Formats: sequence, structure tokens, C-alpha cells
Amino acid sequence: MTLPFFCLKNLNTCYNFKVANMIKFKSLLCILYVILTICTASFIVISGVHNEKIPTESLELDLSDKFTWGLIDHSQYPTTEEIETINKPLKFGKQNLCKIVGLGGHFIWLKAEFTLPEELQYKDLGLFITYIHFANKVWINGNFAGQSGSFPPTETSQLYLPGIYNLPKESLNSNGKNTILIQVYNHGKGEISGKAFVSTQYRSKRAAKITSFWNTYNYMFYIGGMFASMILFLFLFILHHHKPAYIWFAVLNLCTIVFCSTLFAPAMPFVHEILGIPFYKFYRTSLCFTGIVDFALWISFARNYIALPRKKYLDIIRVVILTAQIIILYSTHNYDELISITKIEFFLTFIHILIFINCVIRGILIPACRYRAINITICLAPFVLSVIADIIVRGFLGITTLPFFSYFGWQLNIISYLFMLSHSHASALEKNEYLNKNLQEEVRKQTENLHESNERLLERIHRSNIDLQMASVVQQRLFQAPHKSYKGWDIAVSYDPLSEVSGDFFDFYGLGTTLDGMCLFDVSGHGVAASLVTMLSKSIVYNAFQKSRFYDVPISKCLLDVNHDLIVAKGAIDNYMTGIMMRIREFKENDECNIDYSNAGHPRPIIYRAESGECEEIVGNRDSEQCGAIGMYNVDVKFRDVSFSMNKDDILVTFTDGLTEAENLQHEIFGRERIMEILKENHSKSAHHILNELTYAVKFFVAEADRKDDITIIVMKREDSKDFLEALDSD
Repeated sequence: MTLPFFCLKNLNTCYNFKVANMIKFKSLLCILYVILTICTASFIVISGVHNEKIPTESLELDLSDKFTWGLIDHSQYPTTEEIETINKPLKFGKQNLCKIVGLGGHFIWLKAEFTLPEELQYKDLGLFITYIHFANKVWINGNFAGQSGSFPPTETSQLYLPGIYNLPKESLNSNGKNTILIQVYNHGKGEISGKAFVSTQYRSKRAAKITSFWNTYNYMFYIGGMFASMILFLFLFILHHHKPAYIWFAVLNLCTIVFCSTLFAPAMPFVHEILGIPFYKFYRTSLCFTGIVDFALWISFARNYIALPRKKYLDIIRVVILTAQIIILYSTHNYDELISITKIEFFLTFIHILIFINCVIRGILIPACRYRAINITICLAPFVLSVIADIIVRGFLGITTLPFFSYFGWQLNIISYLFMLSHSHASALEKNEYLNKNLQEEVRKQTENLHESNERLLERIHRSNIDLQMASVVQQRLFQAPHKSYKGWDIAVSYDPLSEVSGDFFDFYGLGTTLDGMCLFDVSGHGVAASLVTMLSKSIVYNAFQKSRFYDVPISKCLLDVNHDLIVAKGAIDNYMTGIMMRIREFKENDECNIDYSNAGHPRPIIYRAESGECEEIVGNRDSEQCGAIGMYNVDVKFRDVSFSMNKDDILVTFTDGLTEAENLQHEIFGRERIMEILKENHSKSAHHILNELTYAVKFFVAEADRKDDITIIVMKREDSKDFLEALDSD
């Protein structure tokens, strides 16, 4: 084995691995996405069931539609007169409190009045609220019931945890009106939404636990997975320094862990109470800072994974943008300022996204990087779709009680990258192991197998050629020009298949020396399938013609019978056929001969009139309806009956479309005009001479161009029928 061949085979093996791995990667990724999509959809549905305003159970007193609001200047518990001013209707929904008092830190009072149903009287109850932002205090009939978050100066928020407040039976009027007052510190985008109901303490606490799990605690599972992923790829980078994508992915996981920790931060008391970290500082670092850095790390990971050539100007732009974002972020001193810079930060982040798109496009344009660029784009799909879902659900529909889809999308994005890197690493190991195990022996075996396969293939081709030649012989014998002469006719036929077998067939019908009719058909398609349909059709056409002659029915009816019988006979075979059929009547005293003719989507015959010296196509009555070919299942067809006459020296030429549609190298077609010119120039010659002129003309016209169809030509020239009888007598 020569070295060049060995190297070429080695490259082919690597290419085959690459193609196989790409197919395997896409298949496994589809399965992963299906599983993750089902899990995510189930989570969102279950979360929505617990968070949205749906009909409550019989032991739950729904308060969602009973709240009113009012603004009171001081922060103390209001007087009776002030409580009466809290009477403006409140609709639960997106940023409803923010729309009332604006983005600044303002206090707003909410009130709900209710009477207890019999099943809740004289019991310790609980108040459940799905989502209330920023911080709040709750009173029941003037008695303090609890609070969520903290008011200034040490402000904190419970974020996505639900509000749960104890309503002891001593504070409730079991037989009268009860009043709930909620003082809300509307810091940032204040809102109350979801469900609000009074029920037993067990039911309210149970609802709070379920909602807390779906909105907060479940993210810990993802964080655990990302932590394991970070450790794994950190060690992989230590072992493979030439893979910088590993370290960028590890750091991306770490940053994402800190980012997601914001969701369950209110459940960790050491963050604020023990460590004493102000809420806005924690929020600024854990969510805003890590969110900004996540995008920067994401781009670095993508560029290193795709293995793009470095462009210094892009690196400088990224560093400048990231530095500007961090400076703007840490120039804020409170939560209000943090909210105010959101649009600027989003704009700068969008520039990061444009840089990422630039990296992907560059990677796709570079052949060596295209495979990786496509993979990283596919893995990004969950995050893009989740962002779109958030825009629709929160921006347009105003539903805020569902979890952020983007959190799930980003986590699915990380999982996809983890799967992508793991698959890439495993594929590289598998490929190296394969190439290192007896590659020369594998090449030898493959060469032997190829040689044996080639021999078997050549043998099969030889057998197929023999079978085709035999089929061609059979078909040529079935479709021959008449062996005898018919009274009053000089007939010549050219039957030229494109390959060994043809889809054209013809036949002549006569009794003794009298010609009763003829047909010419062209089956769709080429090769063996079309030739088999011709064999099937020949007997069907023959039987139909003989039947029509016996009962003297129109030729169009004969073609309809052929159409019906062929559809029944060929079953599900798709091939159909076009064709013409003629019935030739007896000669009149003036030796004129009438011909009944019908056409089923076939090229119209051309007749040369000796009396006028002109050629014309046989069209017939254009007013009668004509449509369809033969053998098309479930298609209505109608055929037109045409009659014409032929006198001595008239010439009739019938042919398949392979003649008129034959093309030369300039893509010009042979056409009908050339046929008519040849008839005019050679009308005094015999049918065989005219046929030779036609076949020579089409071969000369096509020259070196490839033929695309079978060609069958039939020339029928009228002779004096009396001369034929005299010739017989002389014999």
C-alpha cells in the first residue's frame, strides 16, 4: 500500500467519523430537547396552575377581586376615616401598583373586606398571596398579621416567594365583616398578582410551600448540575490545555450559578440578616453583574469552541463594552438607580449579542469551523425561543405569575453546551482509538471487500445486460412492421428505442390483404417499467379494436374501453400512455378511402395532400370536447371522433413525441415544420424512402446531443388499390 493511498484513506476515515458524529449528535440532541421540553412544559403548567387566578377549593375564600387601593401620606396605621378612603378598585396583574404610584419608593395601601363562610368560622386561618412586590405589612381587623420583606432603611424583598400571613381566630369576626389592610412599599416595579385567598392555616401554608418550590427551590437542582459540570470541565482543561473552550465553559457555569442564586436568595437568611448585605447591593452583584458577565463569557466560550481566528478590534470592543457596563452598574447607590439604568445595560448587552452573531456567521463561512458554528447555533435555540416566549407572555399578555422562561432557556442552553462538549470529547476519543487500532489491517480488509463487491457488481451488471438484450429481442419481434402488403397502402415503420427496451408500441390490424386499422401508443417513462406496460397494453388494445370493429362502435369508445381495461389490469402502476387509433374503411369506387380516427393526448398526425401539394395536421372538429390520456386512475377522460379521407398518393405520417421534441446541442427542437418539408420534397418517393429521409434528418439534427425519448415513426402512403390486384394476378 502506497503512502498517498494510506493518507487518503485516513482522511476518508476521519470524514466518515465526522459525518457519523454529526448525525449522531443531532439525533441525540433532538432526544434531549424532547425530554427537556416535556419536563419544562410540565413544570410551567403545574406552576401556572398554582400561581394563576383559577377557581379555588371550597375551603378557600377568594379575595382576588375584593381588593381596593388608596394613598395615605404617612406610614402609620390609618385611622377609621383614612381606611374609608381606600376604596378604589384594584385589578390584579402586571405592575398594577407601579402604574398607580410610579417607579419611585412609595407606600400604597390595599384593602379587602370579607365575611367568613360557615366552614371557616372559629378557626385559625391564613392569608395566601402568590406574588406581592417589593415589601409589605399586613393587618387583620387592626391586628398585625405579618410582613414580607423589610421597609427602609434596611429594605429587603422576598422576590418570587409567596406571601403567607397568620390570621388567628381571636383576630377574626366569625359572624361579621373582616378587613385586611396591606401596606406595600412599592419600590421599583410594584405588583400584586396571581391568587389571594383566605383558608385554613394548613391549606395556606401548603399552597405557599408548593408555590415556593415551583418558583424558587427547584432551581437548586439545576445549580447542582451546573456545579458538577463546572468541576468536570475544569479538570478536563487541566488535562487538555489546548482546549480553552473547557475553561470558558467552566467559568460560564460558575457565573450562572451565582446568577440563579438570586431566585432563592430570600430563602437564605444569612445573606441579609447574618452577613448584613443590603438588598440592592446583593441584587446588583448576584443578578445584574453576573448577567452582564455571563454574556461576555458566553461569547468567549463560543469563539474558542468554534476555533475562530482572533480579531483584536473585536476583543477591544468587547472589553470596552464590558468595562462600561460594570462602571455604570456600580455607579448606582440604591434600587431606584438600579432600575433606571436597565435600558442602557440592555442596549450594551445587545451589542454583545451582535458580536456573537458575527462569530457564528464567520464560523459558517469558514469550512473548517462550519460544523462547530452550526452546532453552537442549534444549542442556542432553547434560549432564543424562551426569550421570545417571555416577551410574548410578560410583555404582550401581561402574565407575571409564571416563572421566567428565560431562566429555563438559559439552563437548557447550558445543558445543550454540556452535551455538545461531552459529545465532541467522546467523539475525539473514539476516533483516536479507532485510528490507532490496526488501521493498516482495516485498510487491507476494506480493499478486499471492495474488490469482491466490484466483482459481484460486474457479474450482476452482466446478467442484467443479458436480460435486457433478451427483453429487447422479444419486444422488437412483437412490434415489427407488417410482413405483408396491404391493398392500396405502402407502409414503412421505424422503431428506435432510447435503451434496450422501449415505451412505444404500434400495431396493424387486417384481414388478408385488407388493412382494417392501426394504432400507435407511447407509455410514460422509459426503460423496463414502460416496456412491461407496453406488453400488457398491446393485447388490451388489440381486443378493444376487434370488439369495436365487430360492433362498429366509434373509435373514441374503443379508446375509453382501453382506458378502463388498462387501469384495471395495471393496478397501482403509475405509468399512463398517450396514443392514436384509426379504423380504415373500404375503398370507394373512386379509390377514396375514409378513416375514422381518435386521439388520446398524442401528437397529431401529419397528412400530405397530393392534390394541393400541402401538409396539414389532423385536428378534426375543435368544438367537440377532448381531454385526458389513457391509464390515469380517477381521472375523467373524453376523446373526440374525427373522420378524414385519403386519395391516391396522399401520405400519412404518425409518430411519437420523441421525434418532434428531439433537441440538438443548442436546445432547439426538431418540430413539425421539418417533417412537412421532408414530405413535400419527397412525396413522389416510396414510403421507405420517405421514412429514411425522416430518420436521417432527425439524427443529423440531434448530432452529438443526448436523446431523451424513444422515437417511433410510421409512414403510410396511398397507392392504387387496383394496381395491387393486377400485381397479384400477374404473380
